[in-house]
Amino acid sequence: MIERSIIFGEGNGLVGTICMPSPQSVNCADFGFILFNAGVVHRIGPHRINVRLARKLSERGIPSIRFDLAGQGDSPQPTRLRSSQEQVVIDLRSATDTLATHAGVRRFALFGFCSGGYHGYDIALVDDRIHGLLMFDAYIYPTARARINLYRMRIRQHGLLKAVGGGAGRRISAAIQRTRAVLAPGNKVRQSATAAYSIGLPSKSDFASGLKILLDRGVKINLLYAGEGLEHYNYERQFDDAFRKFGIADRVTTAFFPDMDHVATGINAQATFLRRIEEWAVDLCVSGNVHSDS
Repeated sequence: MIERSIIFGEGNGLVGTICMPSPQSVNCADFGFILFNAGVVHRIGPHRINVRLARKLSERGIPSIRFDLAGQGDSPQPTRLRSSQEQVVIDLRSATDTLATHAGVRRFALFGFCSGGYHGYDIALVDDRIHGLLMFDAYIYPTARARINLYRMRIRQHGLLKAVGGGAGRRISAAIQRTRAVLAPGNKVRQSATAAYSIGLPSKSDFASGLKILLDRGVKINLLYAGEGLEHYNYERQFDDAFRKFGIADRVTTAFFPDMDHVATGINAQATFLRRIEEWAVDLCVSGNVHSDS
């Protein structure tokens, strides 16, 4: 493994670290990985998860760049006035260009952690070099089964009488009202908030249309969800149930990590999480999922 910190991008305004496989490793030619901030967390990622992932990927011959978006971590504020979405796309394209130059790769996967998932989706729609999109705890849509699971968990936690008549009952009632509002016909946008990022989520049909564009282009999509936000996502095949009618559910890879919190605190849970990502990346690289230009 060879790591080197660099400055790059518009006016050399971005700070990042290139992680290259050692010369002795088997190189996954023509494929690299882009890692960046999770919310306002520095480019190392929560509990250094980006560092750990980059080094695991390098052992499998996959180069990567982990960097701070403009105005975050070590990267200063941009010098030109743009919308945050425009700036993020420019920054991600700069990182892609930089890794292409340093590693000689032409195809890329993005790891969007939390709000980074929304950023990754945005650039994947406009940059044909993106062949793999990994999104963690982003774009979460409830289902009837998720509601039922939530009620059951509340009852197990508080008991039926307390759940129905006490404070838990009021919380369940509030949860019911929130979920009904989210799922109400004609509700096109749902607000999703994290500590660092708040967006209007597209309707399921709009998100499905975007995913279909990417899937038809050959992009491999992997959606990962932690077990912390159980009021939103609480079982293994929730995405499949939410999007089955759009004809894309069986084309998107998903995984639910019930024992992992949103910032991957637990050592064992993080190891399982990283192993899943590593396997997906290697599959993209060596199994023919990333195709040569014809």
